[in-house]
Amino acid sequence: MRHLPLAVLLFAPLLQAQAAGLRGGSHEVPTVQRLGPPDPATAERLITVEAIAEVRVVPSRLRVVFAVDAEGASVTAASSTCRGRLTAARSALLAAGIAAPQASGNPEDALDTDFIAAVPIYTWSLGKQGDSNAVVEKKTGYRAQYNIHVEVKDEAGALQAIEIATSNEGVELLAVDYWSEDLEAQQAAARKKAMVSAREKAELLLSVFPTAPTPVNVHEETKVIFPHQLYSTIPRTEESASSWYSRDELPRVPASRPMQTYYRGLFGTVDSGDPRMPGKREIEVVSTVRLYYKAPERPLPAK
Repeated sequence: MRHLPLAVLLFAPLLQAQAAGLRGGSHEVPTVQRLGPPDPATAERLITVEAIAEVRVVPSRLRVVFAVDAEGASVTAASSTCRGRLTAARSALLAAGIAAPQASGNPEDALDTDFIAAVPIYTWSLGKQGDSNAVVEKKTGYRAQYNIHVEVKDEAGALQAIEIATSNEGVELLAVDYWSEDLEAQQAAARKKAMVSAREKAELLLSVFPTAPTPVNVHEETKVIFPHQLYSTIPRTEESASSWYSRDELPRVPASRPMQTYYRGLFGTVDSGDPRMPGKREIEVVSTVRLYYKAPERPLPAK
């Protein structure tokens, strides 16, 4: 019992790290960068008012990309086997009826395939270099790879496509991408939202002057942030229990641990955002508007 308080104190930092969402206070670069402070010379001439607005867009379709590969003694043999696997996976996806409807009405238009590469395979074998034994690398075959792109309506369709396609030999998941046909209109909406916010902020901040400063310029930047850019992975550290074992010649076999990756969403300092907490995978449209005003009694330098 004499050592109990010390044990509690040593364990306390772990509790704090867990309470902070297991991130342990690790540094995170903000997704939305704010405008930096102006230099003194600029500050005497110009007043800058900035506003950032966020608009969330529900994806209207997703694209799931699979890699299909096969090996063979020659490029022709590897490519032939690979095309056979590709045809089998493609047929299974079409039979499931999960492809997103296309304007043509043909579900096959929602699937696309492309050739990626045919590369040689090298293996190590015991051989001779002069009179000495050596491990020599030799070409033993070729590997061909094709990709399958399939458009689906939602995440349920994406999950079904993954289960169907990867049940075929030589097929692996590469990526899941999100899209919306409404992005152009939503970018315009985000700009308007940012402009309204910037003008409201300017009206408040510039009220300190007896005479309203004259606007001299405006700058705008709008970017689209897709869900795959909003995932975070928590760095892993070796479990503290491993320190109880001496580091001798015995091999250490770590236990399997799941990936600590999750959809974090957009956590940034925005002036006009969405009140909902990020949870579902949505496309983020972020617009920044900067208004420039001439500082009172500080005319711009003559050209």
